[in-house]
Order: sequence, then C-alpha cells, then structure tokens
Amino acid sequence: MVRADDLARLRVKDEQGADVELGALWRDRTAVLVFVRHFGCIHCRAHAVGLQKDLAAIAAKGADVHVIGSGTPSFIAGFREETGWTGPIYSDASLAAYRAAELKRSVARTLDPRSLGKALAFLRDGHRQGRTQGDNWQQGGVLVVRPGGAVAWHHASDRPGDNATGAQILAAL
Repeated sequence: MVRADDLARLRVKDEQGADVELGALWRDRTAVLVFVRHFGCIHCRAHAVGLQKDLAAIAAKGADVHVIGSGTPSFIAGFREETGWTGPIYSDASLAAYRAAELKRSVARTLDPRSLGKALAFLRDGHRQGRTQGDNWQQGGVLVVRPGGAVAWHHASDRPGDNATGAQILAAL
C-alpha cells in the first residue's frame, strides 16, 4: 500500500529547477499526481491532452492536478508546448517519487506489444513521439492524495498507454 508520508518528504523539481516538497502539493487541497513515463512519450503526451478536458471537473471536486515526469526540468517546456498543459509540471529524474509511489519499471513492460496499438491510434489523432526525455523503462501512474496524506486512489500503469482516465480520476475524487 502506497504511503503518502513516504512521498511527502521527497522533492521534485519545478520548471525553473527549484525543489518542491511533494507533501506541499496536498497540504491544503486534494492532489492528483499524474506520473508520466517521460516527457517525450507519445502515450504520456496524449494522456495530458486528454486530461485537460477534465481539469474543470476535477477542480470542482476540490483537487489540483500535478504532472510529474522522469526527465529533467529542461524537458518541461517542450512537454508543455506539445500538450498545451497549463497546470504545474515537475520532474523527478532520480525516480525516488516513482519508487515511493510503487510504480512499475521494466524493459518487458515498456516493450509490451499491446502499447503499439494505442501508439498508432495516438499518431492518427495527431500526437507525436518525441525523443526519450527521462527513463524509458519507467511506467507511469496516478495517485489521488487527500489533505492529511491519505492515498484515496492508486493506479500503477502496467505498460505504456495504460493510463488512468479522467472518468476514473473523477470517480476516485
């Protein structure tokens, strides 16, 4: 079971490279932590674009969405430009937060053939795969963390493209 107190002490980097303590993200409001594989990942870019449609509904339920990628802060601007993401984005190049969130990391999971069909669909929708901008073998996931640190919901992606939907996140809220 993921423990938010393990996550709370960890630090990620904001766009300017400044340290941000993860626990500060859910101190006053519920935080939806969206961990993307890396900032060039087509699945992750499509996920961010898809979640944009649900941001108002998520905010209406008292939560803020925070994207965390495995690359360095230097990749955040490109991810923002590719996705149009307007909310906060952080980097965790050390993968410490990914480990504490109990997210999966594996070559076999990354090369799972089921992710190819989704990638082709995303290409048809106009999304593009970028160069690897972070850890290629790291999988993503989503955590919903309430003020006080209770993890209300945890989704660990099994493979690229196994992303939590906006509807799943809203149901968890």
